[in-house]
Amino acid sequence: MAQRRMFSQKVTETDKFLDMGMTAQSLYFHLGMNADDDGFVGNPKSIKRMIGASEDDLKALVEKDYLIVFDDGVVVIKDWRVSNYVKPDRYTPTIYTDDRKLIGLDKNKRYQFVSDLETDRNQVGTEMEPKRIQSGDKMEPECIQNGSKNNSNFFEENPQPQRGQGISTMEPNWNQNGTEMDPQVRLGKDRLSKSKDSLNTTSTTLNLYYKGLENQKFKDEFKQLVSEYGNDVVAFAINSMYEEADRPTFAYLRKILNRYKEQGLDSLSAVQHDDDVYHGKSVIVNGAKPKIPVYHLGE
Repeated sequence: MAQRRMFSQKVTETDKFLDMGMTAQSLYFHLGMNADDDGFVGNPKSIKRMIGASEDDLKALVEKDYLIVFDDGVVVIKDWRVSNYVKPDRYTPTIYTDDRKLIGLDKNKRYQFVSDLETDRNQVGTEMEPKRIQSGDKMEPECIQNGSKNNSNFFEENPQPQRGQGISTMEPNWNQNGTEMDPQVRLGKDRLSKSKDSLNTTSTTLNLYYKGLENQKFKDEFKQLVSEYGNDVVAFAINSMYEEADRPTFAYLRKILNRYKEQGLDSLSAVQHDDDVYHGKSVIVNGAKPKIPVYHLGE
């Protein structure tokens, strides 16, 4: 399980949050630090007693819409996905699977009961956010270190239709050798090692992001982007987006890939170098040209 936890100012710097008592605010932070990788806390009362908070503080967090309490006493932090995300190779799914099935993500990436999400969808005609894979809508992928554009292709198991046939709605799965993965991306039982295996990491990144997209239109467009740019480049762009963007949206990913295209960055090594230059890890020497050896007759 990842050890670092984050708290967004969009949550903790609002008047609603700051109007709560200091012990209620402290309880929120301690619950966040003790939550699992999906934002669930199995011992909220123990944490409450440990820091000297009261039952009223716990109730205040529920009433102010910061926590969801389940019948078994487990709580989940509603803004967990606003503040946190865990890289796939460090992610451990929650053990509270029954409770996890009861909630989903709304359009603001906040946990809500599935019944409430369905009500909202029926009232305003919008789609409910999908169930997390990693158990979440979107993930932060591990940085892709090496690899080529021609990795095992997302479409080997799900080929794109010919012109005029329409776009396939099958959900593809990347994996290391191009065969289908278990229908559920098993990041809990089959934890990814910390090794920099680009094929394994790339396939996990693409699978998780694809499954987390909010509607079929984005999924179809994502297939086309992978086909056009290559597995590794798209996976690297996803990672860069989550590293840099305050709001990592599909439109933001599309913008990154369009920039790659405009600048002629068509390989993983090229986009990695571009990223290194941006972060000051490498420099571009103006006018520099590769040294070409000159051979004279008889040499």
